[in-house]
Amino acid sequence: MKKTFRRAVVLGLLAFAAPFAALPWAKPAAADPPAESPDIIIEPTATPQPVFTAAPAPRIFDAAADILIKDDGEERTVSVREFLIGVAAAELPPDWPDDAILAQMAAAHSYALSLGGAAFACNSAQCAGWTNAEVLKARWGDDFSTYYNRLSTLADEAAGAVLCYEGVPAAACYHSISAGQTEASQNVWLTAVPYLQGVASPWDADAPGFETSITYSAEQVYTVLLALGLDAEEIESTPAGWFGEGVSDSAGYVAEMPVCGRVFAGTRLRSAFSLRSAAFTVAYDADDNAFVFTTRGYGHGVGLSQYGAKAMAEQGKNWREILEWYFPGCEVVE
Repeated sequence: MKKTFRRAVVLGLLAFAAPFAALPWAKPAAADPPAESPDIIIEPTATPQPVFTAAPAPRIFDAAADILIKDDGEERTVSVREFLIGVAAAELPPDWPDDAILAQMAAAHSYALSLGGAAFACNSAQCAGWTNAEVLKARWGDDFSTYYNRLSTLADEAAGAVLCYEGVPAAACYHSISAGQTEASQNVWLTAVPYLQGVASPWDADAPGFETSITYSAEQVYTVLLALGLDAEEIESTPAGWFGEGVSDSAGYVAEMPVCGRVFAGTRLRSAFSLRSAAFTVAYDADDNAFVFTTRGYGHGVGLSQYGAKAMAEQGKNWREILEWYFPGCEVVE
């Protein structure tokens, strides 16, 4: 497996795009574009979705090297310290436990190094993936100095740490909340990565917003189905028959679901309906002629669960233990 992994693509195209609220928010590759429906409100994602390169990172890396970022399309470099502060501020509340923030910093640094020279995608103005001090001054107001100084101190502690797999910086992606178990990379992207095969994350069930519901009218759903490529003739006249029973994978995410006689990947439906995660159910409400989508978790579900990391830190786990839990087989190199 090790030999295959070294020769394989680190990760394929991403099936759904969006960063972290902290959420891993860098962007993963090509996914089916979400259907455009002016009536559907798209909630901002809580983490960035990673962008993976087609080649593994070199074995020799410089943990102190500046980080190349693509900020809303513009490329530039920032110091490791500035990068870690900006990622933590964009991804997590600044008053979270130290070890949860340190785990986030080290994961993001490793992920950026795993890109093999490609830029880390972000939007500083929107605090998506990474942000800068100017934006944070406006965001935090009178608390700016307190929060920024705290993150600066933590960044100094994490700056030299890189999470590695077989000596190579790991593509340590992250998300806000898992569905109770993290997802395997091949179920979201194209490639099975040894350290991204999913682990239990039971603490996520207690996270705020773990389970949420959103209601779309039958008319709104009809519009999305057309955007998914279904013909009007394929869509039954009775909405109650539009969605079949979904098939979930071992982590609880929808692997596939029949829709009007066709079978769609859960990740594609998540994107099309702007759902918080691919762990969802669909129920038709005949009285209101509407569909209720109920989701568990928030984000793509692969790698580090940010709320899981928070819970582990509150239970006394240190940031190295947190990272090695969510990325089995990896080790922190300092």
